[in-house]
Amino acid sequence: MLGLMREKGAPPSEAEAEAKPRPSIEGGWSKVRTIATSSGTHVYEALSSNGVTVVVKHVSFPSLKYCVAPRWYDERKIELQIEISILSRLQHEHIVGYWGWYKTEEMVDIWYEYINGNSIKELYLEGKFNRSNIPVYTRQILEVLKYLHKNNVIHRDLSCSNILLDENGVVKLAGFHFAQQIEGEKAVPRDKEPEEWVRWAAPEILIPSEAHSGPASEVWRCLHKLIPEGLHCGPASDIWSLGCTVLEMATVSVPYSNMSLWDAVGEVFEGKLPMVPEELPNDCRDFIKTCLQFKPSNRLTAAQLLCHPFIAHAKD
Repeated sequence: MLGLMREKGAPPSEAEAEAKPRPSIEGGWSKVRTIATSSGTHVYEALSSNGVTVVVKHVSFPSLKYCVAPRWYDERKIELQIEISILSRLQHEHIVGYWGWYKTEEMVDIWYEYINGNSIKELYLEGKFNRSNIPVYTRQILEVLKYLHKNNVIHRDLSCSNILLDENGVVKLAGFHFAQQIEGEKAVPRDKEPEEWVRWAAPEILIPSEAHSGPASEVWRCLHKLIPEGLHCGPASDIWSLGCTVLEMATVSVPYSNMSLWDAVGEVFEGKLPMVPEELPNDCRDFIKTCLQFKPSNRLTAAQLLCHPFIAHAKD
């Protein structure tokens, strides 16, 4: 069995320094069940050698190289390093706990807190999601976004799939594989072919670093004319995704669900919002539209949104 290595490097944040230390996980692990599998990555519920239930994200580099485009293979390995670096500095009651990592030439394991619950998307697909709790969940998401942005981190992949609810109904944010440290209040776009994540992505986060072929290429090349602030994403990008996520919770459907991915990208670039049903409560509709401002500078911060009427009176 493999032993666990702890990452060393950047000092802990102020919030982390005041938090309780992470549990000590030493020794090997054995698989209990497979939670998810994609592109050379397997996520397992596992049992550590000292009897602690954990979640292990196991990435096989040979399998990853086979699954992704060659030009993205090295980039994906770098993303793993960034993910570990960021998670090692974060600790918050609404973030899934990070417990350490282990790496060889062939693979890397990342260890997480086990959450006895489901994602919001799993719950609404099973018809078990209580929409009356959306303001409470949204407030908790805003609290963790406020914490991330204060620590110069953006999530870049916010959606109901990455929001877990534990057995007490408390939000736990997961899915930090595309998170990025902000430098100079800016980060870089996600340079990937369109997949499901584009339905939640802000306009500025969709811009690739190089031209791609396809229907949106011309729009990509001229997007700097549409966003005067520039081509960089930042905390405001998470706010757009939050608006899409609240819409997803309220409608139990993904944004732009009635169109293809490329058509969804085109809608975003043209400044067309996903459909916000008229039957939603007024404060909910206003909150969503407040988040979905085309220009990043027009979006409120997480701290400001915590004062929005949709959130201000939410009770646990």
